[in-house]
Amino acid sequence: MPRLICTPGEIRELRDGVAAFGFGCLIGLIDPDALRDLRAEAHERFASSNTAEQTDGLSYRANVISLGPRAREFLSGSQVIELLSLVFGEKFALADQKSCFTFYQPGDHLGPHRDEPEAECSATVIVYLATRGPSSWSSRTGLVLLVYGEEIADDGTPRLTIPTQAGAIVFGRGSKVWHERPKLEAGESVDALTACYRRAS
Repeated sequence: MPRLICTPGEIRELRDGVAAFGFGCLIGLIDPDALRDLRAEAHERFASSNTAEQTDGLSYRANVISLGPRAREFLSGSQVIELLSLVFGEKFALADQKSCFTFYQPGDHLGPHRDEPEAECSATVIVYLATRGPSSWSSRTGLVLLVYGEEIADDGTPRLTIPTQAGAIVFGRGSKVWHERPKLEAGESVDALTACYRRAS
C-alpha cells in the first residue's frame, strides 16, 4: 500500500533536518489515494478509540487505538522502511505495540517527553492524516510539534517548530530528543498515525 512521492533533494533536506534538530518533516509525501484510504480507516476506528489521560509526571490527553490493517501495511511497507534507512542510516522494523492511531481534540495535548522505551522507539514517525483549525492563525495553537533537543533549554524555547499539516510525515529521534504537542485550542483537531521503530537485527 505505501505510495510515497519524494525527490532525492527532499530526502537530503529531511536527512539534514534530522541531523541538525533530531526531527524533520516532508509535506505532500503521501499519494492522495493512499492518504484517503488511511483517513477512511482512521474514521472507522475513531468510534472505538479510548481516551488516554495522565496529569502526574508526563501530562497528556488524547484518544488512541491500535493500528488497523491499512495503517500497519503503510507503516511497515518497504517504501517507509527504505526511507527510514536513507534518513537515519540504519535499518528498522515497526514496533507494532508502540504504534497507534492518535486523535487530538480541543484541550488535548502531549507534554514534553522522549519516546519510551528507547529499544522500541529508536526512530519515530508521525503521519498527519487530517487537521482542522480556525481560518485565522494564532500563536496559541496545538497544530505544531515543538522540538527541544536532547536537553530542554532553561527558558523552554524550542529549537524547531514543525507545523501540523495533513499529508505531512514527521521523522525523528523521538527517544533521544525532547518534543511536545501544546494544548489544542477551540476548533482544532488532528488525526494521526504515531509509530515507533526498533533497530532491525
